[in-house]
Amino acid sequence: MLLLLVTATLIAPDLHASDTTANTDWYFATTLGTGVYRLGDRTVTVARLPFGRTLRQPDEDLWGIRLKLPVSVGLYNLDNPVEDVLDRNFATLAVMPGIELEREIARNWVLKPTASVGYALDVVRGNRSTLYEVGARSAWRHAFDRVDFILGNALLYAGNVAQDGISQNFGVLSTGLNFIMPTGGVLMNRASNFGVHFVHYLYFDHLAFALSQDRRRMVTQQYELAFTFGTYLPAEVFGFTLDRIGIAFRGGQDFLAFRLVTGFMY
Repeated sequence: MLLLLVTATLIAPDLHASDTTANTDWYFATTLGTGVYRLGDRTVTVARLPFGRTLRQPDEDLWGIRLKLPVSVGLYNLDNPVEDVLDRNFATLAVMPGIELEREIARNWVLKPTASVGYALDVVRGNRSTLYEVGARSAWRHAFDRVDFILGNALLYAGNVAQDGISQNFGVLSTGLNFIMPTGGVLMNRASNFGVHFVHYLYFDHLAFALSQDRRRMVTQQYELAFTFGTYLPAEVFGFTLDRIGIAFRGGQDFLAFRLVTGFMY
């Protein structure tokens, strides 16, 4: 995990944090994924471990059931990531357990209702926040000759209730396009592929990032472009099932994020 944080820091060497970094939206920092994100002069580095367990695979008659237990660590002021990780730069720790159902409701079309409730702690300041998310994701897949295509959609209602009074809730509608193409090569004795995805996020009630106690930055739309490299047959890496890895660039309205991606979010 530390290696991922150091790599993310090197990707954006011009980013500088400030004392109010921890006021950036709790829910967003928890769900963004591993990487670095910035809003104005506020910067947070996040490492997210997507722990979970599948209780039942979906079939024609039953919904699949998966329990989720993602753990996120947020860091800031990474002047010396080796010495400072366990010192003043350790900012937030969050756990957001939940459940996800899955079933094919039409040919090649999978629906995934989801609900999560979690808890976040600002280790430096002692602030706490309750996180929540409810909604559904869907994915429609189709193979076009040598290209595998996925159309993803998600409608979520989410937010946080913070101890310090900085709370918010909002809805988000996202639409994503994912293309997977063979490279003709082999990786770990598996046929390899190259992927590209594009996602548009539309926020209802506006996503607000707190820059200070009395100043917020409102965000209504964001865009993400990602490039991945992987294999058609998943592999087990450190206990996680992994079929691709890559980097995503997410931005919009003075917001910029660099994310490590290990799959399409739908």
